[in-house]
Amino acid sequence: MIKSLFTFLFLICLSQIYAQKLIDEEIWNKWDPAILASANTAMNAEYMSGEEKLVVLLNNLARIDGLLFSETFLNSYLEGDETNKYIKSLYKDLKSVKNLPLLYPEKDLYEVALGHAEKSGKSGHVGHQGFDARFKPLMKKYNNVAENCAYGYEKAMDITIQLLIDEDVPSLGHRLNMLNPEYNSIGVSIQPHKEYQFNCVMNFGKITKER
Repeated sequence: MIKSLFTFLFLICLSQIYAQKLIDEEIWNKWDPAILASANTAMNAEYMSGEEKLVVLLNNLARIDGLLFSETFLNSYLEGDETNKYIKSLYKDLKSVKNLPLLYPEKDLYEVALGHAEKSGKSGHVGHQGFDARFKPLMKKYNNVAENCAYGYEKAMDITIQLLIDEDVPSLGHRLNMLNPEYNSIGVSIQPHKEYQFNCVMNFGKITKER
C-alpha cells in the first residue's frame, strides 16, 4: 500500500513528463519508486521535451533491470505478440541486463541530436550523414560515441520499444547502443520529418569522469 501510494505521488509529480495511455499506474507500481526516481536522470533538463525525457527514463529502466522491463513495458506494449524473431531475441537479451550505468543527459549531445534531427526532417533524409563531422568537436570530452535514428514515431514508448526490437537490422546496432554498458551519457531530440512525420535522434557518449 505504501509503495503504491509512493509511486502514485511520484507519477503525479512527473505527469507533465510521461502522461501517456500506454503507461498506466499498474505498470509503474511494479517498479521500486526509488529506482524510478534514480532512472529519471533527465527530469531537470529544461532544454528537453517531455517525450525526450521519457525516452531517457525508459532507456535507463531497461538498463537497470531488463527482465522487469520485459515483464512490464515490453509485455504491455506487445500484448502477447512474441512470434517475431527480433522480439524473441530482445526478450532473451533483456534477461541478462542488470544494473548497467545510468545514462545522464548532456546538452552537447542533445544539440548534435537536435541539429541532425532538424536537418534530416527538413530534407526528408534518413541515416547518419555527416556523423564524423558532427561529433568531431565533442571527441575531447567523450571517449566513444554512437547514434540511433528512428522514423515515424513521436511517442517515447514507440521510439524506445521499436529501437530495442530493431527489426530488420541484422546487426541489432540500435539495441546494442541502448544496452551498451560503456555509455553513460545521452542526448535525445524528436523533430518533425518531411517523409515520415517524425524522427528521433539518440546520441550516446562515454565520459570517463565519475558521476
